[in-house]
Amino acid sequence: MGHQHWHDPACGGAAFLVPIAQRMAQALASEGLGPKAVLKKVEAQISGNDLDKTLLAISTQFLLMALSPYVTRSGYTPKFNLKNCDGLLVTGGEENAPDVIACNPPYRKLNAAETRKYTSRFHDVIRNQPNIYGLFIRKTIDVVRAGGLVGLLTPTSFLSGASFSKLRTSMTECTEVLQLDMLSDRDSMFIAVEQETAITVLRKSPGLGLSQSNPDVSVLSPTGEYTDIGKCFLSKSGGPWPIPRSASDAKLIAQATQWKSRLADYGYTPKVGHLVAYRDERPRFSKKPKLKGQSCVMPILWAGDITVDGLVHGRLTKQKRTDYFVQVPSPNHSSVVTRPCVVLQRLTSSDQPHRLITSAVPAEWLKAHGGFVAENHVISLIANDDCAVSPEILSALLNSPVINRLFKAISGATNVAVSELNELPLPDPNELRKALVHNANINTAVREAFGINA
Repeated sequence: MGHQHWHDPACGGAAFLVPIAQRMAQALASEGLGPKAVLKKVEAQISGNDLDKTLLAISTQFLLMALSPYVTRSGYTPKFNLKNCDGLLVTGGEENAPDVIACNPPYRKLNAAETRKYTSRFHDVIRNQPNIYGLFIRKTIDVVRAGGLVGLLTPTSFLSGASFSKLRTSMTECTEVLQLDMLSDRDSMFIAVEQETAITVLRKSPGLGLSQSNPDVSVLSPTGEYTDIGKCFLSKSGGPWPIPRSASDAKLIAQATQWKSRLADYGYTPKVGHLVAYRDERPRFSKKPKLKGQSCVMPILWAGDITVDGLVHGRLTKQKRTDYFVQVPSPNHSSVVTRPCVVLQRLTSSDQPHRLITSAVPAEWLKAHGGFVAENHVISLIANDDCAVSPEILSALLNSPVINRLFKAISGATNVAVSELNELPLPDPNELRKALVHNANINTAVREAFGINA
């Protein structure tokens, strides 16, 4: 370890560089190097970048504290190669390329001005509104030497989010993904972290030309032990990367690669709710009033109205909401859903037993009101004229344990994305209908339609 160049392009307070420096010093000392020689080697073999001068100063002090036994014995104070600069814009030649990069990049969406700033360098991975950590993933691949290793601690949203599709393709073209460690129980490891996180290990392999990567997958338990799950298959198509959270999930995902039916085959089209509560200025009401003229009032469906046991419009939630109806210009307004449909909660967590929480909109309720307006945290799956199953069957299918296990493996984000719903493998609708004839239990019918015992 003491003879490789280690780098962190977003080093912050040296959370990664400090243990690296300690282990490097121990390895060098075990080879017989004296304290000063150890420090000289360490200062030449670690480097970092950060935009925050204060954090860089703290990093220097932390590194000196970590190496204090060698500093005390030698009387030598090392000067570490920590640069105050944007790690995304640093350039360097192959001769100075690090052997290993370890990075926990910042996570946040970039605004339009920031996106323009980075577009020329990262146009191959930017799609929609990018998250800065996706650009850091790409940068680490650019910076590390050919054949070098990259270790990343990031949210899992890059595994499935539509805005990361070009990044996933780039990763499979430029690297071999060796290992994915899923840190699912985040509360035992991090404070106030809402997203599931993962450790990803890559080897830079430009021109490898693999059709897919087959990394090993492990899950970290709250006790700090890793459980080996097996391998997964990462396509270079840009689609979501399903990652198992258990050995049985690995088997399920392997089988799911053979399932070709999708939501579109069921004749349903997803639509994100139109009403953004803090921004929408249309009048809202606790009860349905009668209005004169062309305007009309439609019920609002909030995410809290949706349960796996059915839709309850106006259900009391922790927000104590009282606005259950909204004024719209006409029943034909673009925000109004009038067709048979299934509604589902758009924001759920991997901690919940159900990632997909859906309800069929009762036909009688829909007819009585003439339609509804969905709030932005609701997705409506709207039936086409040729839909293959009723909203009730589709809702039961999406709420089933097998489909939820599969969706948990596909979705690495806290939001349920339309792109992930469209890519979710489903049983052939004809096979599902046949299975439901003699199976009252939806999960039994799903397993039969899929031909699985998982």
